[in-house]
Amino acid sequence: MSINCVWCGKEIEEIEGQATMDTCDECEDFFEDNIDNIAKTLNELLRENETSKNGKNNDEKKAWISYSLITAIHMLSSKPYLEFKDSKYKENLPQ
Repeated sequence: MSINCVWCGKEIEEIEGQATMDTCDECEDFFEDNIDNIAKTLNELLRENETSKNGKNNDEKKAWISYSLITAIHMLSSKPYLEFKDSKYKENLPQ
């Protein structure tokens, strides 16, 4: 079975009898080296989305943006500046 890196698409060599990662070494190194900057940027985008003016027909879109950013920050093992339960857009997503 061919496995490709989920970030760059490069084929990952499988070693028989061992688990195979879904990211290549280069992407792993990149994220490890840049995780603080990535988390900072995602938190800045989250803060910008949460502090933007409410527009009734835009609230669902903004809710998905906040939810997606918070999820991404959690996946990167960092702390979002706010949890989705505290988002002003929480009520705009189906429960």
